Amino acid sequence: MIKINDLYLKKKIPEISHLNLRVNAGESYVLLSTGDTALDHLTNIFSGLERDFKGIVEIDNIDIRANRDCSHKNIVLLNSGSQWPRDMKVGHMISFFKKTMNIPEDEFEELNSKLRLDTIHQKRISDLEEVEWRRILFSMVQLKKCKNYIFRDFARGMPLDFNIEFKRNLHRMRKNGCVILYLSNDIFFAPEIADRIGFMKKGKLLLELKAAKMKKMNLRELYFQFLAEE
Repeated sequence: MIKINDLYLKKKIPEISHLNLRVNAGESYVLLSTGDTALDHLTNIFSGLERDFKGIVEIDNIDIRANRDCSHKNIVLLNSGSQWPRDMKVGHMISFFKKTMNIPEDEFEELNSKLRLDTIHQKRISDLEEVEWRRILFSMVQLKKCKNYIFRDFARGMPLDFNIEFKRNLHRMRKNGCVILYLSNDIFFAPEIADRIGFMKKGKLLLELKAAKMKKMNLRELYFQFLAEE
């Protein structure tokens, strides 16, 4: 479970202002926001880079500010931006994941064969196409068997086959009881992967919709009403 209660952060415009939301087991929630600043703040809060905020952010009833080490064990955060030095070798990254996540040898070998990791072991991350890099990241973190996932525009700019595969995996994860929070400003992709969608403008949550209802609405009108920057 991911729960945000009365979260308040005022450093830059837009601010995060008294944000409340809850994502339960087996549910996917997309939080849409104008621009990137508020989503940058949220991403930094979940990753531990931002600790100067008011309110409560919990992962499985664990306060992430008071129990950073404990909460890190219960969460996976994948950002569309690079999380690793681009000159780092792929093999070093894979070894790091295998060790820190305690991946069983048989599961690692299965993934190694599926993605043909041995053929890119000596390459640098900067040598890989972005879609290949994101596919490796997503495949690796799923071996952690975590129940809480936070994505920051992870499918943005990716080709159709990646998005289809990504949506298929999210569906399986939800059936397995995972919690998914997807941070984005892509109103057209949101109803394809969410059970519920929240609209945040200038840091304030203005509207929540179920995906089934949102699919019947004019998404362009919703965008200009709740997400377009003034």
